[in-house]
Amino acid sequence: MKAGTKGKNWISEQLCVQAASTCNVYCAYCQNPPNGKMPPLSRALAEIKKRGITAVSLEGGGDPAANPGFIEIVTTLRRAGVRHFMLSTNAVALADPALCRQAAAEIDYFTVNFPSHLPEIYAKATRSVKFPMALAGLKNLKRSGAEAKLRLFHIVSAFNYKALPGFAEWTAKNFRGAAFVNLTFVRNAGRVNDDPALVPRYSAAAPFIKIALAKLKLAGMKAVVQNLPLCQLENFEGFSFEFQRWRRGDKVLEGGVKRPAPCAECRRCRLKPACCGARADYIKVHGSSELKASAKDPAALRPEGF
Repeated sequence: MKAGTKGKNWISEQLCVQAASTCNVYCAYCQNPPNGKMPPLSRALAEIKKRGITAVSLEGGGDPAANPGFIEIVTTLRRAGVRHFMLSTNAVALADPALCRQAAAEIDYFTVNFPSHLPEIYAKATRSVKFPMALAGLKNLKRSGAEAKLRLFHIVSAFNYKALPGFAEWTAKNFRGAAFVNLTFVRNAGRVNDDPALVPRYSAAAPFIKIALAKLKLAGMKAVVQNLPLCQLENFEGFSFEFQRWRRGDKVLEGGVKRPAPCAECRRCRLKPACCGARADYIKVHGSSELKASAKDPAALRPEGF
């Protein structure tokens, strides 16, 4: 269960339900690769009944939309009292117009993992040739009237960070009505397997991330950046997902997210309470020399619209 307090938006209080055991792409940066197994739904149903849960996030273990029983799972959860659904998907399965229409009628928010607007980068990141299907899935969501439910989840990796400004422009042109864009710095977990060729340095990616955030803001779109320490976001701290969580009173890191690694600079930093810090798996690859203590008061930072 994600942290949150009663009376807050349901997104802060959702239960993660694994609704898949396989995936239809093979992302190089997948941090939780599917293993062909899925917990029995009865386990989630028991938790829902015990806690009176009304919101779930369908994610993990692959792509739920690729599960032939996906709609049936949603129906079962709804009968158990769930009223709000978030779906994590790569949108490939949503290339089927009929499935997309069904999903659009059932799901409140679609978090779509879309690593690039450029087919060649998409192919490298996902190790697939399914860019046309993913794009068709996104367009089907828009045609189904679900563009406002769309959250574009863009993993920032060594494959795509230099293309971020172009991605922002492409998104503003094609999906300006999306709920928001989340730029999440890649985690050195799962298939990444300590490979520096997949994990860029913070200092290399940050300038491109800032340009992309600025372009999205100027286009009138909401955007956040996740898993990037605040010291790397000089003058852009208000876009930080973790800072936004801290500001609204949630735990800075979501449930299941690894705690930051101990670091002398971080211990001296005034921004520490509102920052994700650097993960140990990042430091394992690139060290901690990029981290710098800040004298800024997090309470004085101006949050961006999110």
